[in-house]
Amino acid sequence: MFRTIEWLDEEQAVRLVDQTKLPLVTGHIITTSHERVAHAIKIMEIRGAPAIGAAAGMGMALAAIESKSKAKDELLDFLEKAAVTLNTRPTAVNLTWATSRMLSVARNSKGSAADIVNILVDEAKEIAEEDIRMCRSIGEYALPLIKPGFTIQTICNAGSLATVHLGTVGAVIRVAHEKYDGSIKVYAAETRPRQQGARLTVFELMEDGIDTTLITDGMIGTVFREGRIDCCVVGADRILRTGHVTNKIGTYTMAITAKYHNIPFYVAAPMSTIDMQTNSDDIEIEERNGNEVRMINGEYITVPSAKVYNPAFDTTPPELITAIITDKGVVKNPNENKMRKMFES
Repeated sequence: MFRTIEWLDEEQAVRLVDQTKLPLVTGHIITTSHERVAHAIKIMEIRGAPAIGAAAGMGMALAAIESKSKAKDELLDFLEKAAVTLNTRPTAVNLTWATSRMLSVARNSKGSAADIVNILVDEAKEIAEEDIRMCRSIGEYALPLIKPGFTIQTICNAGSLATVHLGTVGAVIRVAHEKYDGSIKVYAAETRPRQQGARLTVFELMEDGIDTTLITDGMIGTVFREGRIDCCVVGADRILRTGHVTNKIGTYTMAITAKYHNIPFYVAAPMSTIDMQTNSDDIEIEERNGNEVRMINGEYITVPSAKVYNPAFDTTPPELITAIITDKGVVKNPNENKMRKMFES
């Protein structure tokens, strides 16, 4: 698969795939504005926790260039404001992780304002390259859990399009698919209301020649009962020290159903997704515009004035999770002690 986001050296610009147009149109957005990157994150032209982390890093690098500050203090002030602008979505921890990392690098630099600009561009590129390496590691660590011929259930999109390249869940699928001579199959849940499973996951897996079947979210119980699924693998927008996992709405329902049917339920995410500070009751769940539910492809499917509840994410407790697969290893039957040991090591 192509890269979801990349830095263009000659133009000093960011190029990202416009995911709102997929799968029918493959288009790109090229910008030199950190505010335009923030807008792309907010309206989900780029989405997926690792991908928006990389976008935030590149947005901070653009802000450094845009500032044209000669004094370090002025540059730092501009960057702090840019970080606020870029932190447009509250639930995925990678976003604030990336802006905080870029601010820390800028503050700790001993060089001039011009030096800091160059350092931040390099740091943004490194965040993207780290993401690629982390995803590959996730796929390698997952291999003992995925057997030849497995059929994997997914929800939303945690593939190439949710990261810089390869994916988190995408890495689990792709590495196993390579290792086991193309025998891995996937069932992808549509993922209402924005259909990331239907629009993005099915698109990218079929592009890679992976046997993929699309189902609606409401069909999950039936395909589990019929014995079609060997394991579930989902991504994460935030993993707490307790092992609670916040991910796309519908993940919790899938986990409960998998537990009932004795189907292993795996979470795949990089270490940057782990939040060692927040308590599960304090996670801010993003609630999005009601028209995402009232409409499909710009057409109302219900009464236009219908009341809507539209949380974008839900939280799955650790007792429903068989293992969390990270780029540093696997935590089976996660709990706070195991998560702390993994994180602190």
